[in-house]
Amino acid sequence: MVGDFMRDAREQLRMTQNELKEALNARLGRAYDKSRVSRWENGREAIPNDVACEIEALLQQRNAKAKVIALANQKGGVGKTTSALNLAACFRKSGHRTLLIDLDPQASATDWLLGQEGLQAHREGRSIYHCLLKDRPLNECIIPATDEIAGGTRPFDLVSSHIDLSEADGRREPGFEQALAEGIEELASSYDFIIIDAPPNLGLMTYMALVAADVVIVPVQTEPPDAMGVALLLTTIQKIQRRLNPRLRVGGILPTRYNNRQAVDREVLHHLIQYTAGRAAVLEPVPESNVYGNAAWNGAIASDVSSRSKAVAPYLRIAAAIATGKEPPLAELNLDWAETDNEGADKE
Repeated sequence: MVGDFMRDAREQLRMTQNELKEALNARLGRAYDKSRVSRWENGREAIPNDVACEIEALLQQRNAKAKVIALANQKGGVGKTTSALNLAACFRKSGHRTLLIDLDPQASATDWLLGQEGLQAHREGRSIYHCLLKDRPLNECIIPATDEIAGGTRPFDLVSSHIDLSEADGRREPGFEQALAEGIEELASSYDFIIIDAPPNLGLMTYMALVAADVVIVPVQTEPPDAMGVALLLTTIQKIQRRLNPRLRVGGILPTRYNNRQAVDREVLHHLIQYTAGRAAVLEPVPESNVYGNAAWNGAIASDVSSRSKAVAPYLRIAAAIATGKEPPLAELNLDWAETDNEGADKE
């Protein structure tokens, strides 16, 4: 790869030199600066082979349809929205065009990213409510990362939600569970990854997310009541696979707020690994850490602003595995999470 070709490739990717630098650093674990990218493009410095390979990989992915990933669990408070936001930020940080669809009427992801400005987006007719219940095309409901709403500081594009979306659960219309999938199909070539944050129930919106998805990841807090509910969700997923979406697969059970120093956490993790064997893999746990609360307090996403924190490393590794088609990191009971940013803080 020579400089001119690299410049053309970056323009095809619709990335600035700074964005390309960030993507390469995230994918290769390097610390390149913008001036290095400029020297490569101007032919003043040879382009390393691994850099050329990563750019080629990004170009190849542009020609494929987006992979749609749903985050679902019928129970609230399990880290579903946190996981959706952090995985989306990881994909975008590594150079992938990423869209997050907030399909939860509680609008937690929308509030996180837009704050009070989420209501403005809804009033402007740009929310998932308008797509599903007012027949507005999904691409017209997207709030770009650079949109002036809330300062345009989001790391990825967003389709926001609103409490009015709760009306959808009472809608009776033939094939309505396919509505989101139809909307996504029209813009699937515009993104590499589309993340769906499903509501905390097994209602119509969750079915809609599963019908639209290629992969479902199930966040589960490592507490006994949460682990017990996994069986019901896996059964629901199997029915969706059989009746409505044969391409859907389970990407894994994702333990969240895991504290290796707590015996109950270790026992729940052991139970999940044994109980789901043959049905779903249990992914590397996300450790409990103050880094998530601190980021949320500042309206930010932990994996975006604290990417070197050990607490967010599982999200980075899982996203990297999905993006490259490799097997994701799995849970092991001998993992040492004692050195997280939270230093073994107990659960509330």
